Amino acid sequence: MQRTTQMLGVLNILMEGQRRSESGTTRKVDAVFDKMQAKARKDTGTADLVLDDKDAALMETLRYLLHCWAKTPDLSGVGWRSAKDMVEARISNLLTVRRLQAQHPEVRDEVVERPIFVLGLPRTATTLAQHIIAGSDSARAPFLWEMYYLGLEPSPEERRRRIRATQKRLDMTLLLSKSWTSIHPTNAEWPEEDFWLKFHAVFHTTVAPLPGYLDWYRTSYDRDTDFRFVRDALQVLQAGRPKQRWVLKHPGNIFNLDSILRVFPDAQIVLTHRDPTTVMSSLCSMVESLYSIHLKRGAVDPEQIGRTWLNELAQGMEQCRQVRAAAGQPGRFVDVKYHRLTGSPHSAVPELFRQLDLPWGPDDEARLEEQLTRTGQGGGRDGVRRHEHSLLGYGLDPSEVDDAFGSDYMRIAAG
Repeated sequence: MQRTTQMLGVLNILMEGQRRSESGTTRKVDAVFDKMQAKARKDTGTADLVLDDKDAALMETLRYLLHCWAKTPDLSGVGWRSAKDMVEARISNLLTVRRLQAQHPEVRDEVVERPIFVLGLPRTATTLAQHIIAGSDSARAPFLWEMYYLGLEPSPEERRRRIRATQKRLDMTLLLSKSWTSIHPTNAEWPEEDFWLKFHAVFHTTVAPLPGYLDWYRTSYDRDTDFRFVRDALQVLQAGRPKQRWVLKHPGNIFNLDSILRVFPDAQIVLTHRDPTTVMSSLCSMVESLYSIHLKRGAVDPEQIGRTWLNELAQGMEQCRQVRAAAGQPGRFVDVKYHRLTGSPHSAVPELFRQLDLPWGPDDEARLEEQLTRTGQGGGRDGVRRHEHSLLGYGLDPSEVDDAFGSDYMRIAAG
């Protein structure tokens, strides 16, 4: 599979000088961050906003994230630009939400009632499940453009502007990667992962290796912080709008189920399952595509990707299962098998809605085919999905995957 385009090579050449001039020393990276924060304050109208101690400390964790990007070996010019975009978007979201809370105190009184979180190993139809559930008249998911531009209900003109700007960002990714449309079809006006609302995540390292970041994330960062902010962002997005149940999803939430249950004590959890041998080859292919965009040519090591992510995902799923068992509330959890959801959706989906206390009717049935096509079960934008991947290409064999995940989970996933 050819993963990148000639355009990527051209842009890397053009952006390499800036990467070197901005990321070579700690002082230079700090200067870039300070400039980004000043720009974000100007753009969000928060020049005079005073952050409390917790938010000020949170802002410094974003500075740390930028430093991790700068220390990444073989980071490309495009990779450095992506790093700045990632960090600046999160600075802007934090400032925007705090401004709106100050200007509209009633926003904090919004009740985020019984949200639905879809999580599971990557490549297990979490996207499909979210799109289907969010299609209900009683539920909704945050659209990608809404997470890029958090705010109260915009005017029709401003809404169109935000959608166009978000789509422009997506289209740039497609100009750089030949494989991304087949891996994760997306659109500015479609539901997307709550990854875009969170400051930090294990899955930041699917984009680039980020030396030291995972150890810091696991040992020094309060992961509840991200979900408290997700709650704050949802309060903003639902203020003054019809109340529906939120449907959020991100495969990386297998590492954070405990935080979800603490911050959203009435949440329902949909857990998707698929044979981990297929999951691993598909996820590694996705990581290889992302690394190919953000690292210099020849720097991507597929076998290292395989070793790293087999260990991460096996540990993450075991952690998730332990948290679930300790929760002691079986009714909060709904298990969805990949092959049943994709192979027999017209029987699996009504049952899923029933378990989630969502109504199911003719309109839902009519929308189902659209959801299947949108997420790639019947194709992506062009109606055809061609994501090719092989476990052996990442130095793994099925027996290693079996051993890492354990026979108990292998039976659950394959059942």
